[in-house]
Amino acid sequence: MEINEEKAHRMIEDSAKLGLEMFHVDAGWFRGVGDWYASPQKFPHGIAALADYAHHLGLQFGLWVDWTQAGTDTAAGALNVHDPGTRDWLTRDVAADWKPEAFKGVTIDIGYPPARAWCARELDRLVKEYHLNMLEHDGYLVAQGCVRRDHPHLACDSPARSNRPLGPEPWLEGSCSTDVSYHATQAYYGLYQKLRRKYPHLMLEACNDGGRMVDFGAAAHVDYFSITDTYDPLSNRRAFYDASHVLPAPMLECYVERYRTPRLANFLYMLRSGMMGWCTIMQDTNAWTAEQHSAARHAFQLYKTRLRPLIREADLYHISARPDGVRWDGMEYFAPDTGHGVVYAFRGSTPEEGSHTYRLRGLRADRVYDLHFEDHTSADRRMSGKALLDSGLTVSLPLPESSELVFIKEGGVDSAYQRSSR
Repeated sequence: MEINEEKAHRMIEDSAKLGLEMFHVDAGWFRGVGDWYASPQKFPHGIAALADYAHHLGLQFGLWVDWTQAGTDTAAGALNVHDPGTRDWLTRDVAADWKPEAFKGVTIDIGYPPARAWCARELDRLVKEYHLNMLEHDGYLVAQGCVRRDHPHLACDSPARSNRPLGPEPWLEGSCSTDVSYHATQAYYGLYQKLRRKYPHLMLEACNDGGRMVDFGAAAHVDYFSITDTYDPLSNRRAFYDASHVLPAPMLECYVERYRTPRLANFLYMLRSGMMGWCTIMQDTNAWTAEQHSAARHAFQLYKTRLRPLIREADLYHISARPDGVRWDGMEYFAPDTGHGVVYAFRGSTPEEGSHTYRLRGLRADRVYDLHFEDHTSADRRMSGKALLDSGLTVSLPLPESSELVFIKEGGVDSAYQRSSR
């Protein structure tokens, strides 16, 4: 919410130097909730000029918009809860003194054709007018309950009630709630299908605020999910560990928030905890030291050239228990068709465990594998597939809350294994 044009310019410039690929403006750029125009105080030259500056420096440009939320702004183009022409789009009437929060208002029912038509026009305007490469939605996009009787959903046979009477969104529940959500969800799919047809290169991010949106239906209509609203290294690894059991790893985005990094090893631990899927840096990189900038440039280049191809194409294995932040945890990617893979090793906070052994998966027992330790915490080595599968790979790290990337490359047939199995 503290973003402005001057800060954004500095961050765009540093992002380009670091080798990042897209600059994404989160909530805080707009005049008000439901009023999706740039705040003249924060962005006197507008959002399109900012996007053009990012494009000039080789970055793509993305924007956060909670596009089904109505507020109280009265400027032209704003979605106002008290406007007689749009009041019926809301799930319920609100009091005359109602106020939105900083970036949340009242959800309109996009299952209702006039509301859906406004959203279609607004989405098209946002993409075209602001020169977007990516659009992120957030908030309670799909209405849950609705008291209106002229909308396409079933009428409630009992009064809908709110379980959040003091919140910005009166989250209604009633006998019609499921049908309300069904019609709104179908409308959401249709709106994004229309965007895809018109802007085939536009990326779409689904944020998980309020839940209910990280599912297989949304996965068919967006490029990636923000999978957690807590952004420390442990929360990112936990969210990835959980979500990657059911959703494709390349779709799982973690925001890397500023974290305590007294040493460079802790800094890399922070970055890598968000680099197992779709990685987004959610902090002002201008605050990083020269040493951290150098390490980050290398880390981002490694992510783009070696890690991301594995994230996209390789098999994923959960080779530890769910992260608890105290003990070690880890994940493994391995592509059997190319013989390449990587182990993400994370040491927890306990000072007692300086090493840990991971039993790998997906390898062939009759092959040998070359192991490269990216941070040189151990000497590179060659091990048999059988040993890695049965006995495991041991990683040693001297500092708590540190990490290592161990790259795997198939090195040929294990002749000793073949002789022993004859």
